[in-house]
Formats: sequence, C-alpha cells, structure tokens
Amino acid sequence: MKVNLKAGKSPKAVLASEYKFGTDSERMVGANGELNASNKRDLLQQQQKFLAAHASGRMTTEDTEASRELVAAAFNDEGAHRVLGERMADALYMTANRQGFMRKFLAKIDVAQGSVPRFPVRTKNVTAAYSTSPTRIAHQIVRDKWLTPPEMSIVARPFIPQTELNQSSGDVLQEKFIEAQEAQMVAEDRLWYNQVNALVGVDNNLNIVSGQLTPYTLMTSRASVDRWGLKSLHVLLASDLYQDIIGNTEFYSAIDPVARHELLLTGEIGVMYGMTITSDAYRHPEHRVLSQGEFFVVSDSLNHGAYSDRGGMQSKPIDISTEGMPGMGWVIFQSLAMAVANSRSFSKGVRL
Repeated sequence: MKVNLKAGKSPKAVLASEYKFGTDSERMVGANGELNASNKRDLLQQQQKFLAAHASGRMTTEDTEASRELVAAAFNDEGAHRVLGERMADALYMTANRQGFMRKFLAKIDVAQGSVPRFPVRTKNVTAAYSTSPTRIAHQIVRDKWLTPPEMSIVARPFIPQTELNQSSGDVLQEKFIEAQEAQMVAEDRLWYNQVNALVGVDNNLNIVSGQLTPYTLMTSRASVDRWGLKSLHVLLASDLYQDIIGNTEFYSAIDPVARHELLLTGEIGVMYGMTITSDAYRHPEHRVLSQGEFFVVSDSLNHGAYSDRGGMQSKPIDISTEGMPGMGWVIFQSLAMAVANSRSFSKGVRL
C-alpha cells in the first residue's frame, strides 16, 4: 500500500525561478537567472522580498523538490530505504557546503584514515579556539606550527513516525529535512559562532554601534582586522541588519548587490569595499545563528582557521526495530574537527 506523504492543506512551495511576489504576474527572477529590478535600490528591495519568501518556506529549489520525491519513495519501497538515506546525506552535505558560513570562512583540511586532524598555523603567539564537543570550547596560545583539535560527532536522526504521518496537516517531509539541516549545517555554524565569540576582546575589541549600521561603522570593524596585516574578505550580518542596508543611501554607492538568485540562496547579498556580504536572512527562522544586531568581519580562510569532516556525511537506516515505533528514518552523522586559529582574524560588532 502506498502512502501519500503530503497533505492537501499544505500550501505548495514554488520553485525560486518561478516565484511571483504577491499579485504580480511577472516572475521575480528573469530568464537570465537574475532578479528583475530597474535600479540598484529596486534590486536591494527585491532581494529583501526574495529572501523573506525563502525564509518563510514559500519558495523552494530544484534540489529540495528532488529530495522530497526521493524520501517519498522510501515509504513505498523498502529496497530504496538505505539508498534514500545516502541521497539525503549527500543533499545535506551539498547544502552545508553551499549555504553554511562555517565552511565558507574556514579552510577545509583532508584527513586520511588512521591519522589525526592537523591544521597548519599561519600566525603564532595568538589565541586559538577549538571545539571539544558540540557545546564546549577550549582555548590555547598558538606557539607551534600545527593545531590538533579533537574530532567530534554531529548526529541527526530524521525520523517520521507513522502517527505523525497520518495526523499531520503539513508537509512532513519538508519539516524533517529542515530538522536534519538544523542538526548538521546549523550545528556547524553554531560551532564557529561559539568559537569566535569566545575570542572576542582577546585582540580585537567588540565594536558597539549606536543607531543604524553605516559604511563608516562597518569599516571601523574592518580596520580592527586590517591593522594586523590581514585582508578582510567577508562580512556576516544578522537578518535585521539587512534593513539598514536597504534604508541607508550611503550603502547604494558602496555596495554592488547580487542579482543572480542562485547566489542569493547561499546568503550572499553583495560586495562592498572588496568584502563579500553574507546574511542569514535567507534562512528559516530556526536556522538562524546570529542574534539580532550582530555582525562579523572575517579575514581569509588561511589566516582564520580550518575544519575537517573526514569524508563528509554518512547515513544508516532506522525503523521500528531501532526506534520502538512504526515509521521510517535515518541516522545521519559526520566526524568533524574545527578551530579558529587566529584571534586577530575577525572582528565582531553589535548594533544596539
């Protein structure tokens, strides 16, 4: 007997390339893959609408739609269960590499079987932070040319009980995929966030901004990184600070907004003074890591830190025999090591 996995009451999300805002008949994304906008100000406003629609679940991507169909097959074909879990792990891994800012800011180090993670250190006599578990951070003064942070396991257990499937009026599969993202990609980003927060004030003081964020106050944080001879390449903004960019005319002459919708779905909203600006405004609310008003200026990955994931994410099927209730799901896990190796390589600011 086949199972219908999507309830009729659930509003269907529209592909990002087909999305139309409100009652407008024109698609938000043109045939060239770019947002339809008449000028730079209009483009920033269209960005805001586009990101809000994605964060609220009103739009989706081709990868997400494919994942839904694959997971649905697992309920209808027992032979597809294991393969489906592997495909879901691959999709989560691709999403983390495309959207996760931890993987954007840190250098990836490959670790061979039988060896321990060793991260090269570019700058000595600085303070480094690394994770000893998903919730605990340790520090050390870097005096050697290598860091050897411990490995930890990050585990997700997306499981759909039969009762939840029968009673839910929403899209159960989408909910479980979002939960798995939170347990993997968002967990990675929170590890980075906790590490840099543990190093705030060691070399670069917290930059407190009163009123709106402006290009001047942003460049003040950049100067904290540049003064150490490091190059500032990234800016990470909390979702509410995106409003300051739209509402400040000073930003219009300084920022080059991203027009292609594929880049927007990775969180990149533009380039300013040679720095790529990334926001968590595109994420589901439960996937946002930064608190309101926070922003970070980050140097290049070689000077900032590194991570290893020892082969990416792996999957094992689970069912009633492991969970003790009817249903189907997977254990998705990875072995991760991560370290922010240089307390000078970033600067944090907070808008009050």
